[in-house]
Amino acid sequence: MAFPTLDTVVKQLREIAEDDSITPESKITAIDVDSLDVLEWIFEIEEEAGFVIDERLYSKASLATATVGDFYERVKNAPTA
Repeated sequence: MAFPTLDTVVKQLREIAEDDSITPESKITAIDVDSLDVLEWIFEIEEEAGFVIDERLYSKASLATATVGDFYERVKNAPTA
């Protein structure tokens, strides 16, 4: 399995949030989604990537200042078990 592209991840989040204005520079906390929507997005990334994302990478504190691009890079470059 291949890790999804940043473009794919942004498109998935746009669909979940029903917001076409989301970009890699969008702050995650500024997007109008609830925690279940964020989890749905993360599960989609996991399914495509073929591994489970460490929960610490999407903790509330971790996402407090992260942009979509920041989160993508963090997850893409995280060691996998």
